[in-house]
Amino acid sequence: MEKKVRLKVFRYNPLEDDKPHYEIYEVPYVEGARVLDLLNYVREHLDSTLTYRWECRAGQCGSCGMMINGKAALACQTLLSPEDKEIVIEPLPVFPVIKDLVVDVEKCVRKILKVRPYVHRGSPYKRPEVMYQWEIEEVKPLRECIECWCCVSMCPVVKVAWDVYGGPVVMNSIAKAALDRRNVFDHILLAFLEGLNACTQCAMCKEVCPKEIDIPEKAVGRMRYIAYNKRNLLRPDHRFVVESLRRNYNPLGELAESRGNCFGEWSGLPSLNVPIAKEDAEVLYFAGCMASWREQTVARATATLLKLAGVNFTALGPYERDCGSVLFRLNDMELAQSFALYLKDILKKFKNVHTIVTSCAGCYRTFKVDYPMRLGIELGAEILHSSELFNRYLKEGALSVKDGLNFKATYHDPCHLGRHVGVFDPPREIIRALGIDLQEMLNGRYREKSLCCGAGGGVRSGFREVAREVAAYRIREDVPKEVSIAIHTCPFCYFNFEDAVKIKSFKLMNVDLTELLVAAVMGPEASKVIGKERYEAITRPSAT
Repeated sequence: MEKKVRLKVFRYNPLEDDKPHYEIYEVPYVEGARVLDLLNYVREHLDSTLTYRWECRAGQCGSCGMMINGKAALACQTLLSPEDKEIVIEPLPVFPVIKDLVVDVEKCVRKILKVRPYVHRGSPYKRPEVMYQWEIEEVKPLRECIECWCCVSMCPVVKVAWDVYGGPVVMNSIAKAALDRRNVFDHILLAFLEGLNACTQCAMCKEVCPKEIDIPEKAVGRMRYIAYNKRNLLRPDHRFVVESLRRNYNPLGELAESRGNCFGEWSGLPSLNVPIAKEDAEVLYFAGCMASWREQTVARATATLLKLAGVNFTALGPYERDCGSVLFRLNDMELAQSFALYLKDILKKFKNVHTIVTSCAGCYRTFKVDYPMRLGIELGAEILHSSELFNRYLKEGALSVKDGLNFKATYHDPCHLGRHVGVFDPPREIIRALGIDLQEMLNGRYREKSLCCGAGGGVRSGFREVAREVAAYRIREDVPKEVSIAIHTCPFCYFNFEDAVKIKSFKLMNVDLTELLVAAVMGPEASKVIGKERYEAITRPSAT
């Protein structure tokens, strides 16, 4: 029997149809075939009215960009897998549909033309024009862009605030000129005005780019560096963040000496007696700014779980300084380096520490990626996110579930933990070990395709309403309707989701994975850690 593949194709002709619909086509499976081959088969043998763009078949023209199983991609480059039984094909979002899979990209083209994406010379061109390899290294990868519009379609900020942020392809177009040594026009200022600091640096654009252009780092990051360090271009809210980091060693404006107070008698709860700066400790718990001052139950739950697992650990309390994550996003490398060197130096006092565990996905990515790759600084210890460590303890028996949690919930993959570093399974394994019925986010937006919460890249501090709208979009579009709990492994995501819930009146409870774990491990005794009201809310969501 001939093997077939089912295609579910978006159809819509605005001149004839009242609303969009989907047509189902069954086409023969051919090993090595690409999605474009399937569409051509449909058009040639099943339905000649199906409309889509294509030209080169070689991934160079960018014409055949479309949504394939929830991800923007080139149809001519997307291989058919033997496991594929159904493929959903849709037009690129954010653009008006002309017909079926053909969209009107005029708005984006006009945005590109507006930023004058070409080199402005200070003097007439003279031959021969000599340029050395090192002079074009920054620009060369950016010139690989084929304007397929995949990046724009997947950008979380473009989805809700295209008027604030030009989008990845626009930033790439500006950077091609801004980083060219022959250019004399002020493209950096233009980028700043086009929302340079409104990019969350979630790297979704890089994830879908057929040329793998690293726009968040090579275009946005590089222009941010020049804007901040050479032009002093910084939004007022970001200036406050930097000043707070200089004075108080945190971006929140909190007093440095109050860091770690949540471990003591906090909000009517008893002290946890967490060891601070214990020199013979083997594990260092780096709480981070959000767990220390905004989502304190996360820090309390994490420290308690470490104690229950019998770990010889310590926290730094008032001796802890910021990881520097936001500074890497703003590109204040000097201050970021000072925090990295401080932590490396203070670790010398803890000669037995072999593991550093973080609650925050941002801290995790900073220690794991930014310190070694951007500063050349290694902390000399294993860097683990709390979900990785506690999943290990559950498997080894150091932690065991006392009271299972019987309800449905969804999980939001943080960009810093998931797409940037590849930690997808440990949180899910813990969730299932707790007895929770995990419902993945809708529209295929989970794991590598997870949509950003909106808080990253300094957007939460510099463009609060934009960050909130991105979170609201995520909740409205992707959270399954039968789910009332969203589980997080990043306090920034948690906080931004919670803000959107309050402002938009969504019926959704946000909870950190460690809160659920401590409740399942301790039972009612967890009330002393996270509070009775919180314990009852997260263990009996249907009653709240």
